[in-house]
Amino acid sequence: MAEYADLTQCDYFPVKCSALLAVGWLSAETRYTIGDSDPSFFAKLLELAESPWQPVVCAGFHECELCQFQPALGTANIFVPYEGNIYVAPELIVHYIAAHRYKPPRIFIDAVVTCPRMNSMDYKKAILANGGRSLVSRRIA
Repeated sequence: MAEYADLTQCDYFPVKCSALLAVGWLSAETRYTIGDSDPSFFAKLLELAESPWQPVVCAGFHECELCQFQPALGTANIFVPYEGNIYVAPELIVHYIAAHRYKPPRIFIDAVVTCPRMNSMDYKKAILANGGRSLVSRRIA
């Protein structure tokens, strides 16, 4: 999986979207913040990860490089619109928090907690309002 520092531009996808900021793109070499996560934040993140909206489908899977044995696998990404940006995290962020105590940036936590229900009209409007028109129109760069 590609590695991105938290809150940096994410250019992983074949769609030009300057609003995309990476969160939780960890590798074995990544230095990351460790800490406890609020249970209500984690519950909302699980809800968003259940059936995430995927404007771009990528072949293959991501593998947790932090696990010593039997790494967790993920295939999807979670797009969370908030305050002029769209935070994008691999679905493995759920695993990173639960198994490796990864503590995401506060702004991402706030974004998740306030995010409309995935695939709702309010969610799609939030994607558009936060710079995601190219994600919705599916124009490939």
